[in-house]
Amino acid sequence: MSETEKQPTSKREKVVRYVAILLLLTGLISLVLTFYPILKSYIDYILFPPNTDIPVEIVKDDKDITKNISKGTDIVLLDPHFGIYIPKIKANAPVIQDVNPNDEEEYINALYKGVAHAKGSSTPNMEGNVFLFAHSAVNFYEQRKFNIYFYLLGELKKDDPVYVSYQEKIYTYRVLEIKKVDPSETKYLGKYMDEDTLTIMTCWPAGTDYKRLIVTAVRK
Repeated sequence: MSETEKQPTSKREKVVRYVAILLLLTGLISLVLTFYPILKSYIDYILFPPNTDIPVEIVKDDKDITKNISKGTDIVLLDPHFGIYIPKIKANAPVIQDVNPNDEEEYINALYKGVAHAKGSSTPNMEGNVFLFAHSAVNFYEQRKFNIYFYLLGELKKDDPVYVSYQEKIYTYRVLEIKKVDPSETKYLGKYMDEDTLTIMTCWPAGTDYKRLIVTAVRK
């Protein structure tokens, strides 16, 4: 075979090699962009440990809700209508009430604004189980669309406090247990304990949709 006949094959090999490298780099960049917020959250958690003793109050104006909790924060202002504050992970978010967890379009729209409250579950002023859920598994190009509050939910331990505001009143819960379950397990949407409970759900591991992380807290 002549050198002339070998040349096209050589060029094709180079093109294939360049395309493969480009696809590999694209995949690596996407991976980094997807998991960077998670890594950033953990680094911040380690370097700047949360102060779980900051006083909490109901805010009069929604615009004044404390969005960023830092070392200098001396009081955390909660949503007067419906909100959740978890000191351990510095998460303070509005809660969108009565969201159908089986209607993807409905809960996606709710998660643009905050944490979703499952329709049919209790509210904090009632007996039973309050079920709240939010994203942890989001592609990097969607992260700006959604409010991601629960990256660090797995860091909660037994007896950690969780505050839920509802109709201008604050309800205090204490974490009882944290577990990982299959997405098919739905018993946590209803009342599954004798005590009045708060159930918080997100995807696990953070940034994936493999399992569900369930935090059960009991109202004081």
